[in-house]
Amino acid sequence: MEASYYSVDESLVLQAHLSRAKALIEQNMNVLADLSASTLRYVHATGRVDNRDSYLKFVPSVKYINIETNDRNIVLIGDVAIISGAMTMCLYKQGNDTPNYPKSYFMEVWKQYGKEWKLILFQSTAVPA
Repeated sequence: MEASYYSVDESLVLQAHLSRAKALIEQNMNVLADLSASTLRYVHATGRVDNRDSYLKFVPSVKYINIETNDRNIVLIGDVAIISGAMTMCLYKQGNDTPNYPKSYFMEVWKQYGKEWKLILFQSTAVPA
């Protein structure tokens, strides 16, 4: 769905989702920290599980070139939003000059704190090649 099909509240959550992807590509740790709740639980497609602190330490070990999400679905339940869809990335892992192109399905759970949306849960499931 294009952003124009979303309600105002859904668009605000989508903007947080897109800002997080942009911050990963730009390695903007301040934005990533601001978008991550202190209770963040981040489950990678590999099975690695991070909390907020370990996730923010992990991010610099990967150079994200591109992150695309599509078939997004946004569900709002009060001050919580769930975004799910398909994701394709281009990235380089630390110490490796060969690009990786992982594909996965993802689910993000965002919580609204005042006017800000913060990521509280990320879960990714790898799509077999």
